[in-house]
Amino acid sequence: MSEENEIEAQSENPVVEREPVTAEQLADLGISLTRDFPGTTASDLRRYPVLTEGGWQMVIKNPPTLQTIHREPWKLLGPIRLTSHGLEI
Repeated sequence: MSEENEIEAQSENPVVEREPVTAEQLADLGISLTRDFPGTTASDLRRYPVLTEGGWQMVIKNPPTLQTIHREPWKLLGPIRLTSHGLEI
């Protein structure tokens, strides 16, 4: 989602979009579905933010099973954007 669309979405109602994942994205992360997760295809997976005990994480999960395929730290405040964001003094 582009930054402009993200701002518009936040001005209305916050929505967590579960984005589809491509085979190229998985390959860039070093994940082989046939080796690591047999029977799972890239079209089965979704990428979205979650709040964990360690802070906000961007995860790739298999929605029917909620199995985590990959996770990495995300923005400190997650989807929350301060009104002072981008303000230069």
